[in-house]
Amino acid sequence: MKKYIISIITLILIVILVLGLFVLMKNKTFFKDKYIGINNQEIFIPKYSYFKDECCMTAATFYSLRSKKVLEKEINKYMEDFKYFENDNTYGYQKDKLFIQKYEVIDELIYRKIVIVY
Repeated sequence: MKKYIISIITLILIVILVLGLFVLMKNKTFFKDKYIGINNQEIFIPKYSYFKDECCMTAATFYSLRSKKVLEKEINKYMEDFKYFENDNTYGYQKDKLFIQKYEVIDELIYRKIVIVY
């Protein structure tokens, strides 16, 4: 009886693992380090960031289990090449044709929320 229960539990765990991997593979950013914006802009995102949603055609939200410190370090390295821009209507960072108004990492309980406003 114990072998039967262990076999069932093992099978259930394998199914959960396979389904989890399938969900991650179907996500458009989890195994990538670039997010393609509405106007085909390539925006850096830290690897293993799960795409949550896009709002208002200029903001994207991602989730990550990596630490806030590591994520901010990667983002700051990416943003080094951007120049600060400000006029009467808006402010943000610009590089070539890409304009990022905000790139923020928010610490939630067990995950980090990454918000990009571009």
